[in-house]
Amino acid sequence: MKTYFSSVSCISHPVSCILYPAMTLPRTVWKWSWFALAAAGYLWAKSFALHYTASGDENAYFYMAKLMAEGKVFYRDFFFAHPPLELALLAALHVLFGFNLLLLKLTSILPPLIAAGFIYHRFWKTGRPGAGIAFLALFLFNYEFLKISSHPFGLSLTGALLMMSLYFFLEERPGAAGIFWGLGALVGLYALPWGAAAAGWYLLRGGGKRPLYFFLGGFAAVFLPVNGALLLLFREAYLTPVFLYHFLKPPGQEIVADVIIRVIRRNLPLFFAPFLFIWAGKESKGWAVLSAGAGYAAILCGLNPLFTQYYMLPLPFLAWIGAFSLNDLVRRTAGTWARRLAAAAFALALAVASADGVRRYLLHERGTDFKSLPACLDLIEKSCGTAGVIFGQVTCAPLLALLSGRELALDLVDTNPMRFLSGVARIEETLSALEKEERLCVLVLQEDRLWTDPRVLRFLEPRFDLAAVFEESNEQIFLFTRKDQKPQ
Repeated sequence: MKTYFSSVSCISHPVSCILYPAMTLPRTVWKWSWFALAAAGYLWAKSFALHYTASGDENAYFYMAKLMAEGKVFYRDFFFAHPPLELALLAALHVLFGFNLLLLKLTSILPPLIAAGFIYHRFWKTGRPGAGIAFLALFLFNYEFLKISSHPFGLSLTGALLMMSLYFFLEERPGAAGIFWGLGALVGLYALPWGAAAAGWYLLRGGGKRPLYFFLGGFAAVFLPVNGALLLLFREAYLTPVFLYHFLKPPGQEIVADVIIRVIRRNLPLFFAPFLFIWAGKESKGWAVLSAGAGYAAILCGLNPLFTQYYMLPLPFLAWIGAFSLNDLVRRTAGTWARRLAAAAFALALAVASADGVRRYLLHERGTDFKSLPACLDLIEKSCGTAGVIFGQVTCAPLLALLSGRELALDLVDTNPMRFLSGVARIEETLSALEKEERLCVLVLQEDRLWTDPRVLRFLEPRFDLAAVFEESNEQIFLFTRKDQKPQ
């Protein structure tokens, strides 16, 4: 029976000698035992994300999935700012199981773990088991990924599909790589830059352009028919929110450099390790992976507003190039004991960084729990009849509507201030429509430059009273009830 330690020497694989006990077990057992250990740690950490939150976009996705399960159609019946795949998945789950928080959350938690398993497997397949373990540490346990993967609003699934495209790119299966690239772009158009790095490598490596054609053909076979059909069906209602809206957004209120520094500072190993590729062994595809990670990082530097969740896009590529570089740097270290010492140092550094990433992530999750949810629902129950509708902030009003059994007024789910500030929607028209909605009984607002706009305040003053203010960790929630609403 072929075992790991019977086929690999400490000289050629020093990382493995440090990370594994000298026991003769089948190679496959060792491989999947380490993966199972990492997966268990990851899933344990993610178990703390299985709660309701008052911030982020996931609640809007949950309510939109409900609308689709009831027969409404995205783009036609309500505004949706991305390609259809993520919301179609959530809607399918809603049709089959109803509103189930666990299942919906798993759509962002499990796909990256599965995709990471493929990358990990390939590192072992190519004789770099230490790099596989380093990849799991750099990717699964960095703070940014742990935070982002709690929320099913598209970026986690996009990252998983990009990793699958990367896997098939490394496996010399360009058609499959193109298909997964196309699927990623059907979740979010921010998947597109990866294709430029991969296509550039196919174009420049020599040996014919057939792989490039397969890669681009796989992408086109998935991406073009879906987008073409949706453009024919919905025309402007699809073109504007999906392709134009994101370029119309005004600059954000936060300084972009502050966001970048904050992300780098709390994920130092992930951003530091790729620089070691300069001294690593030759790997031509590594330059394509490095280009993808650096390219995404450069694009994000030019975005304004820049949100930290966008860093999901370079994370898989930075983790891959960092893991490859760490492993090869150790292998190229002269002297057996020097290699063992370097391997031990890197292993310890990754373990400490992973533990710190999990620690900070758990503190973050504790701060995102929707602590005032029962009180909010109780106020809605007392102030709003069963036929009443509510309206408000995109981050929490959809969840309150779902859990209280009420509808959102006018099916206006995505009330992100950027919709109004970009000119895609007009606040005057929205307020005018709300004036005519006799069933409107509760408004859920947060302190924001849009909701404190004088036009909104003029709408509120004659019609609504401030009924309650709830303090959450990162924001205040203001609930307004109608002046003429009779207590229930």
